[in-house]
Amino acid sequence: MRPASPSRAVVWLALTALLVALGLFGVEIVLGRARLMDKAVADIRSSADQLAEHAARMMGAHTLILRNAEWLVLNEGWDEVAATPRVHEWLRDLASEAPEVQSYWLVDAEGRVRITTMRWPVPDMNVADRDYFLPHRDGRSEPHLSARLSGRLNPEVFFALSSRLEGRDGNFLGVAQVSLRPAYFEAFYASIAFRPDVEVMLVREDGEVLARHPSVTSGEVGIGNVADLVGKRDPATGLMTAISPFDGKERLYAVADVDRVPARVVYGISTAGLESDWLWTALGHFSFALVAALLLLPLALVALRQTRQAEQAQGLLRSSNAALEARVRERTAHLDMALEDLRRSEERLSRLFNATPVAIMEVGADGRYTDCNAAAERILGLSRSAIIGVRHDAALWHATTLDGRPMASVDYPTARALAGEVVRDCEYALRDPKTGARQVLSVNAVPIRDEGARIIGCTATVLDVTGRYEAEDRQRLLMREVDHRAKNALAVAQAVVRLSRADSIEAFTSAVEGRISSLARSHSLLAQAAWSGADLEKLVEDEVQAFLTDRARLALRGPRVRLGADMVQSLGLVFHELATNAAKHGALSMPGGTVTVDWSVRRSTLDLHWEEKGGPPVTAPPTRQGFGSTLLGQVLRHQLGGKIDMDWSETGLRCHISLPLGPQP
Repeated sequence: MRPASPSRAVVWLALTALLVALGLFGVEIVLGRARLMDKAVADIRSSADQLAEHAARMMGAHTLILRNAEWLVLNEGWDEVAATPRVHEWLRDLASEAPEVQSYWLVDAEGRVRITTMRWPVPDMNVADRDYFLPHRDGRSEPHLSARLSGRLNPEVFFALSSRLEGRDGNFLGVAQVSLRPAYFEAFYASIAFRPDVEVMLVREDGEVLARHPSVTSGEVGIGNVADLVGKRDPATGLMTAISPFDGKERLYAVADVDRVPARVVYGISTAGLESDWLWTALGHFSFALVAALLLLPLALVALRQTRQAEQAQGLLRSSNAALEARVRERTAHLDMALEDLRRSEERLSRLFNATPVAIMEVGADGRYTDCNAAAERILGLSRSAIIGVRHDAALWHATTLDGRPMASVDYPTARALAGEVVRDCEYALRDPKTGARQVLSVNAVPIRDEGARIIGCTATVLDVTGRYEAEDRQRLLMREVDHRAKNALAVAQAVVRLSRADSIEAFTSAVEGRISSLARSHSLLAQAAWSGADLEKLVEDEVQAFLTDRARLALRGPRVRLGADMVQSLGLVFHELATNAAKHGALSMPGGTVTVDWSVRRSTLDLHWEEKGGPPVTAPPTRQGFGSTLLGQVLRHQLGGKIDMDWSETGLRCHISLPLGPQP
């Protein structure tokens, strides 16, 4: 048998090597496509999850702001919240630090706007027809995302994240909402899109698109609904391949739900782009295989061409490495931008945590404080460093129930939350460790659970409601004072009716009505001053003007004198009897008659002079002492501890009253 020629062996060897190379090329193409698709799936899943986490953190921070607003409304009431710009300025400052926020709105149960960061004072506006109001009015308690809307005060397009405001009995108080800018999300998505065929959408739970990159039409309110597209996703993987309703391109999509908010993030990469990437990769492999095949040319050219082909292969490898490194740097830069945005969101949340007027505290599973905000330092009377590590039921605060009994350890709201209970509006009292001042606190506490539902701590929000209890105490004291004054007035009225005398029923009725009216006027003065007393000049003027049509006929001169509450009604009757006598028999019974009242205060004693002029000539003092004269003597001498001197001169009555006063304010 003739041995095979070396050339034939070389030819067969070259053919064999070529077939092996082609086989390896085919296998690499198939495996390369699988690797490319796996990497694409990992990229879109990771991107969708990161964007969903970004949205959850951002909207979670704003949900907490809306809950703080609910606390303010619940504890202060709509009228108190809307009466001053304090809440408006607080929310406006928060909105100015968040580029995604257009404005905050607080709306009462009838849909009236009570607070908006866009304008102060608040314009007369009703939003009961808005998408963010209706679901909460109908009973929705979870956070709600509205469709894209156009503002009524500002035409900028927004969508609203809203929260239902409830009273302690669950009744509907209104809605708190934050208007978010779709343009912010679209700009953020554009900044992290690492290739031109990427499509990113923020979608409501009903499929309504709130923001999209690439942007469809700038400033347009409604941009579309992708419920059918989202409905095609695989329940197990969250992936789908579908045609975009916006540009008609087929894409590989990943859908990620936003935590605690009824929204999803849809992230897609064009399948045509992936196929193009794969073809370019296959072309590179084909070029490499072609180079390998050229190595099998006649042995005479192998040595010469081997070096050149090796240099070409190394150049291709360096170019591929450079391109790969450039893509890695670009991807790293986008991830750094996303992490920086998350860091800023966390900083805003930290500022909110420390700026809110509601105390927020965390307690570990061992019952010791692990964190708190500035409001907690103010309420507990210690610094943050002194609070952290202290047990929630420590004796230094001397906690008691509202009726004064010491609080048992298991009755603390934080202890109940660590036992698994959700605590609402638990109120108890404590003492400031430094000043000893008593405070009444209203506490909400909820347990914190890990992934296995095991309780690892609790979060508590605390509001100082001491002012409310002090106001209730003042109100009860005032009611007792009103009751005392009313009974005293009825007793005086009974005495007036019983002791009044007259020659006829008409005269008796007129006398009693005049004296009851005097009591009513004194009662009104006391009520206007919260039963603390009345001004002497006002008391005299009210009693005399009941008989005057011309104020110029009454002259009042003297310093400001504040009468005690126990003196007002009795002294009012005295001036009424003097004015009644002047109107019937004295200066006020004549057209030109005048009454002059002068007074001064010396050593806590009131000296008052009543002088009438221009009345009928007085020929002699009255011979009969009626009820008025009796009243003047009894009230001034026996009830008020003063004295009165009556001088019936020919020009008219002159009356001098001396009356002890308490200390003047």
